[in-house]
Amino acid sequence: MSFLREQCIIFIIAIGFLTRIPIAHINFTKSRLNNAARYFPAVGMLVGCLCACVYFIAIQFLSKDIAVILSMIFGFYVTGGFHEDGLADVCDGFGGASIGDNQIHKKLSIMKDSSIGTFGGLGLFSVLLLKFTLLSALDEPIYAMILMHTLSRAVATSIIYSLNYATADAVTKTKPLAEHLNLKDLIFILCFSIFILFGFSIFYIDFKTVFTLVIILAFTRFILIKWFFKHLKGYTGDCLGFAQQTTEIMGYIILSATLLAL
Repeated sequence: MSFLREQCIIFIIAIGFLTRIPIAHINFTKSRLNNAARYFPAVGMLVGCLCACVYFIAIQFLSKDIAVILSMIFGFYVTGGFHEDGLADVCDGFGGASIGDNQIHKKLSIMKDSSIGTFGGLGLFSVLLLKFTLLSALDEPIYAMILMHTLSRAVATSIIYSLNYATADAVTKTKPLAEHLNLKDLIFILCFSIFILFGFSIFYIDFKTVFTLVIILAFTRFILIKWFFKHLKGYTGDCLGFAQQTTEIMGYIILSATLLAL
């Protein structure tokens, strides 16, 4: 099997894992599942493009606010609320137990519970409200959607390289797609992100905004890693969902602050 065909199969597996887009029957091997993580940012770009298309169509007939809401709803549908679920679980787990090694099992048990608690509800409501408000404030939210759906998944996936999986016992709901990210895949994700940023710098954002975005997202990643380690001594799939959502919001905040100031 050619290298290019194998990479196409791995990319399709990444699509199948992160979205509800139907994919063809593929032989899911452990190696392919682990290698698929390198394409998570590319899948994020695909999701961002689809959400942007919904917004573009809706804005032709409806108000901007409604178009943003419809694009967000479509995003929930195409991903199955995958990352939003992780956000709510982390808020419930970290908010429902104190910090300490003896509390890790309790946190994981809370995160395993499919019901949403007060902390999860508040966290989810806050993030979605912020996302709607920030996108509505931008003159061209289409580009922001594509950019941040991509970069947020790059940041979230890169955390796998820096932390160990918190546990692999029966307490967790699911094991992540990739328990380890090798240096080659991390470099691939970094190069892909730089390429996307360079492309958007040509027609959407200036160098100052790019520099600010990179610094803030890198700092956000650093804080998230420290926070996850403090609570769980590692990460879980829910943590990656939380990281994707919060990083996406941070990106919209930076874009809103810099673009609206021009």
